[in-house]
Amino acid sequence: MANDVIYPIISILVVLIVAAGIYYLADMMGATGIHHEDGGHEGAHEEGHEEEAPPHEEGSNAEAEELFFAAMDKPLQYDEYIFAYTETASNGYADSVFISSSGTESYVKKEDAIFTRELFIGKNKTVLCLENVNRVLCTEVEQNSSFNPYVYTLSSLLYDSDKIRKNKENNELLIEYGAIVFHSRMPTKTYGERECIELSYTLDYSKLTVEQMRIIGMSPQTPEVLLSKEYNFTLCIDPENHDVVHKSLSYLNFGSPESTESITTQAEWGEVYEEFVFPTDISEDVDMNEFYQALKMSQTNYANCLLDENFDSCISSEALLSKNERLCELVTSVDKRDQCYLLVALDKGSPLICGYISPEVQDDCYIEFAWKYKDTIYCGKITNITKQDECLNIVTEPEEGEEIIEEMEDGLPINETLEEELEEGPAQEPENPSAFECTVNSDCVAAGCSSQLCVPISLSDVVTTCEYLEKYDCLPLSHCGCYEGKCGWDQNQEYLNCLGEKSIE
Repeated sequence: MANDVIYPIISILVVLIVAAGIYYLADMMGATGIHHEDGGHEGAHEEGHEEEAPPHEEGSNAEAEELFFAAMDKPLQYDEYIFAYTETASNGYADSVFISSSGTESYVKKEDAIFTRELFIGKNKTVLCLENVNRVLCTEVEQNSSFNPYVYTLSSLLYDSDKIRKNKENNELLIEYGAIVFHSRMPTKTYGERECIELSYTLDYSKLTVEQMRIIGMSPQTPEVLLSKEYNFTLCIDPENHDVVHKSLSYLNFGSPESTESITTQAEWGEVYEEFVFPTDISEDVDMNEFYQALKMSQTNYANCLLDENFDSCISSEALLSKNERLCELVTSVDKRDQCYLLVALDKGSPLICGYISPEVQDDCYIEFAWKYKDTIYCGKITNITKQDECLNIVTEPEEGEEIIEEMEDGLPINETLEEELEEGPAQEPENPSAFECTVNSDCVAAGCSSQLCVPISLSDVVTTCEYLEKYDCLPLSHCGCYEGKCGWDQNQEYLNCLGEKSIE
C-alpha cells in the first residue's frame, strides 16, 4: 500500500489509541446511554434546568450507586435498540451519533460539520460509506482492508454486552477502593422535556495502588492516568426507565481544563429495529482512499480553525477550499456568513445555496450568478423589481474585451495569450481559496457536447454549442484532472505538440 495512505492511517491510529483511553474511561464510568468518540461544536446540548426543590437533594451513596448501576445494566436487557445523541467538546467540536441494532445486523452513523460516516454490519459483510455535501463513496471492508481501524472505531459505538459487564466489574472495584466518590447531592433536572436525577462523582486515580490498577487492567502509564489524575462526571438518569439523558465529563489535560457534554436525542429499546438496505454502489479502494484523505485534511483544518483567534475567516477559507457550505453555518458574523455562502455557491455553481443567505441580500447572490454565467434565468429568482432590472442589464450589456474571449467556452486555447499560458503548464496554486475547484482527479469530469470541457462534477451537466473544432482531436492525448485546485486538461508535451500542429493548420 502506498505510504501516503499508510502514514495518515498510522497517525490516526496513534491518536485513537490515546483518545480510546478517555473513551474507555467515559464508558467505564457509566456511559450506558452515550459512548464517547470525538468532541462536538456549538451548543448541540440544551441547558438543564434544576427544580427549585429537588426531591433527591440529599441522596445517599447507596441511592446513587443503585441508580448508577441500573443505568449501566439497561442495554444488557435488549438485543434490538435505536439510540442517538449529540456531543459537544470544550474545544468547540460537535458531532451527532445514531446507532441501531437488530441483534444480527447493526448500523452506525456519525456526522460532524465536515462529513458523515455510515457503517453497515451484517453477518457476512461490512460496508463503510463516507459522505460530504459534494460526494458519497462506499466500500465493502474486507479482512485486510486499510479501513479496518476506522470500522473498529465506529463499531465500538455500538453496545457490547461483554464490555458493559467488564466496565461494571471495574466500577464496583473503583468504588470499593475509594477511587470513585459520589457526591451526596442528587438534584432533579430537566433536559428538553425529560426529567432526570443527576449523579455527580469524582474518579481520583491517585487513590489507587499499582496493584489495584493492575486488577482493573490499568497501570500508571495508562493514557488516562498520565493525562489527568482526577476526572469529574455527571450522569442525569431517568429514574423510571434508567436512560442516561445527559452526561458531562471535565478534567485537566496536563493542566488545561477540558470538558465534554452529551445529550440523548433518541432512545428506543426492544422491537424497534428498522431494516436498512446495504449500499450496492461500491467504489474502488483508490478512489475511497483519495476521498478519505481529503476529508481528513479538511477535518484537521476545521480543528485548527477552532483554536484560531480569527475563527470566522479561518472557517470561511476552509469552506471555500473544501466547497462545503455546511461550514458557513458556523460563521458567527452574519455578514461574513452571507459572504461565505455566496463565494461557495459561485465556486460550486450551485444557486440553491443562495437560499441560505439572509433575505435582504439574497437577491445579490442571484445577480452574481447571472453575471458569472451570463444567463438571465437567475434574474427570474430575484423578488426586488429594481434589482431584477439591474440583473438583466448586467447580463445583456457587452463587456470590454468580450470579443477576445468569445470562444472560451470550449476550454481550449483560442488566442496567443492563452496558448502561452498553457505551454507553461498548470497554473500555480491560487492564493484565493475560492479559486479551488477540486482536491483529487475524480472531482473533475469531461463535459460539453464534444466532451471538450474539464469541469468540477457539480458542472457535469453544462450545455455548450455542438460545433466541432479540429483541436478537439488532441483531447485523447490528455486527460481531465485536478491541478493545484483547478480542473483542467493535463498539459503533457504530446498534447501541446498536437495543439501546435492544429493551430498551424
